[in-house]
Amino acid sequence: MNISVTITTVNRADRLVSGLEALLAQDFPKSDFEVIVADNGSTDPTKDVCDDYASKFENFTYLYDARPGQMVGWHRALKIAQGDITCFIDDDVSPDSSWLAGVAGAYRDSEVGLATGPIKLHYETPPPDWIQHMIIGEPGAQTLPAFGLLDSGSEVKEIPGNFVWGTNFTVRKSCLLEVQGFHPCAMPGRLLKFHGDGEVHVGRSVEALGHRVLYHPEASVVHHIPTARLTLGAIKSKFITTGYTRSFALLRQLRDVYELPGEEEFQAMALRYFPKPDTVPEELIQTIQDGLTFGVSHHLKCFAEDAAFREWVLHDNYLDLDKCYVHPELLDSGALQDETDWRSGQ
Repeated sequence: MNISVTITTVNRADRLVSGLEALLAQDFPKSDFEVIVADNGSTDPTKDVCDDYASKFENFTYLYDARPGQMVGWHRALKIAQGDITCFIDDDVSPDSSWLAGVAGAYRDSEVGLATGPIKLHYETPPPDWIQHMIIGEPGAQTLPAFGLLDSGSEVKEIPGNFVWGTNFTVRKSCLLEVQGFHPCAMPGRLLKFHGDGEVHVGRSVEALGHRVLYHPEASVVHHIPTARLTLGAIKSKFITTGYTRSFALLRQLRDVYELPGEEEFQAMALRYFPKPDTVPEELIQTIQDGLTFGVSHHLKCFAEDAAFREWVLHDNYLDLDKCYVHPELLDSGALQDETDWRSGQ
């Protein structure tokens, strides 16, 4: 077996069906890949869906672990993955039929450690006009980081490691183990402060080791964006998470508290998300600034005041889930029942 595909999911059985159907339709031998569904505590019919689809694939595994956070599914799946190439996608992603062939093509070069491909967006309803202000670049060289759009054209090319995003993330298993796996990522709403820099850490670390990072146009996926994410409230939640990510990475670098940025610095951070900030509605800029300010400030406060939270942020190896999942809030059964979508931060 050459490739392991992991789908992390929670309470999105209907959307999971779309992703599994897309994997069944791959122009790639079914014997050459396995599918692992990592269930992060679903209470809907997710397991029933997996029981139904298990017989449709030659290699299929269902994992259940209700501990909060996407990292749990990633690392549980990594432990049993049989492929030399490990792929990680979300339950709101549908790979194109060429996806696995494109992934395999990218890794024919033994120097490639990371690869991705186009991430196209499918909106459940027409998006608001203000989203256009957040699109960076033109078709063929375009991104929309808030929703994961990635378009680097129709040619195979090298890209930075931090452009390999969790919506379409592939990595050599040996490289992922060498950098000690992922850092904490998507969390339920009440536990959002435990969010870290997830797959971005892996992308930067694998690139820093000297491995090539490749964009392959055939390794393409569609990211489905529900209407609930197309509000200013959801954008604020997204950037609260971004604030946690920024603070997490800086605290791991410094190993100690840092001076909280001032209002002007937070405004400068917010403006960097727009290619033409002078044309952006003030309400949108303020929404992103407010999200970043709360995320960074709250994360830093928790780090300074909570010794167990400091241990979580500075943990040396998140691959051992039992050793890092010790904070009382992460073990609270009430928090585990929070069914809020961890991607929107609501």
